[in-house]
Amino acid sequence: MKKYLSVYGKILSSKTKLYNFLKTSTATGLLLLTVLSSCKKTGNEKFQSDSQSANSKVNLAVLETNPNVSLTKPITIGYYPSWTEGWLNEDGKSPFTTLPTTVTHVFLAFGKPNLKYVKGSYNITTANTGLECYSSPDGGLMLKRAVGILKQRGISVILSLGGETYWRTQENFDNINYQQIKDLVDDIGFAGIDWDFEPNGSFSESGNAVNVARLTKYITESRKLMPKSAGYIIATAPAGAGALGGLNNDDTASPFAYSKRNTVTGESDSYLYSATDGTKSISLFGFSATGAMIPVIKAAGDKLDIIAYQAYNTGAAPNRKLMYDSYAYYANTYGFKLAHGTHVPNEPWGPYFEHTPQFEADLAKYIHDGGSQKRAGKNDGIMIWNLSLLSAKGTNYTGITYLNVANKVLNGQTTSAALASAFDYAGQSPTIPTTPTNPTPPANPTNPSTGGCGIAAYNATKAYPTVGTKVFYNRKIYKNKWYVNPNQVPEAEQWGPWEFVQNCTN
Repeated sequence: MKKYLSVYGKILSSKTKLYNFLKTSTATGLLLLTVLSSCKKTGNEKFQSDSQSANSKVNLAVLETNPNVSLTKPITIGYYPSWTEGWLNEDGKSPFTTLPTTVTHVFLAFGKPNLKYVKGSYNITTANTGLECYSSPDGGLMLKRAVGILKQRGISVILSLGGETYWRTQENFDNINYQQIKDLVDDIGFAGIDWDFEPNGSFSESGNAVNVARLTKYITESRKLMPKSAGYIIATAPAGAGALGGLNNDDTASPFAYSKRNTVTGESDSYLYSATDGTKSISLFGFSATGAMIPVIKAAGDKLDIIAYQAYNTGAAPNRKLMYDSYAYYANTYGFKLAHGTHVPNEPWGPYFEHTPQFEADLAKYIHDGGSQKRAGKNDGIMIWNLSLLSAKGTNYTGITYLNVANKVLNGQTTSAALASAFDYAGQSPTIPTTPTNPTPPANPTNPSTGGCGIAAYNATKAYPTVGTKVFYNRKIYKNKWYVNPNQVPEAEQWGPWEFVQNCTN
């Protein structure tokens, strides 16, 4: 719960002891504390509550208490695609449950925003929830067990809602039952939810008035049912350039306002719309999604615990730290944590930027030191898409390895030491998924290694960079519509990179 005190207000010394007692007491105490905190010095200086307009919040000093202990250390978040998880063994081990504790939070991807769930049913079939793991009528019991194992090991699992696929139909925008989302969170033991809001499958329209209002509502309504005081985490994963000032959404008070773009970058507007140029960073101010999160943060920033912005698929700009600093400016006012989103090579768009292990280490050091907004010690961190990906750059780095490096640096190791011990998981042995499937009993889909119809079998360990490459999978032929990363399995995503060509029975 956040409590706001007027910057100009002053707690009278005679009330200090009572104030300190109530500060650590119950909800009733918090209410009284709010009253005490609003004492006037003059008739013109009054307490400003968190129900006032967002613009007034910049004049407030924020005191935050959040009982979720997972946010009291540097955060390292990894997306875990539910379709890469198989069944649990009798001993409870799977690639999911053996994730090392160098990962502090997992975004389990993806649930439908308009998911249907009956409390106590444990029916998490894809048709009902969108999740693509343990897909049987009572598969929720297995997921509850898996999430419980990770929780016992100190890893918080957060249900990620939406993603690129599930925001492509109108019913997902408006037919949202927040109570059923909460019921699923409570039954499975999720730590909270992540609103991965990509309207119509991208961020290009995320900053228009309709979508700003939608995301604001999703955050606000879910927070009402899942309060901070009860330990629930509410996160969102917006565009990386979402807090930089843009043409459509701007904040003139921010040091990263659109009008200050040339000063901030030291560059002219010649490359403002040259997102594929790897020598200039001003293009970060030129995206349609630039500034999209500014109005959302002003309206509902105090209700968020984490903003894990997607600082990938944002062109070739070399100065990625601008994205951290721009979000950090607002984090200092509204109190949420930050996780800078990175991507196991290759990024699907382009790729124009490579997240190397050295980049990951250097970025973690910058965040550890607090950046230009002086956030050292605020427990910001790194997010990655995704934990099960294997680097396409000829290394054996996975998303898990990248987060291991980041975690070490965020907790004080030097970048060189962290890189040298990238595969040291402190005695833990993660199971790296290499051929993910979405099994349903009694057997997995067939995927003969010999291929079929003269087409080579799909290989989950390799990338498919050439558009139009055909593969054989599950007695069918598919071809890729764009660059395909390892582990992007045909049939796993309704709107994914693979296009059905024909059935193949020989």
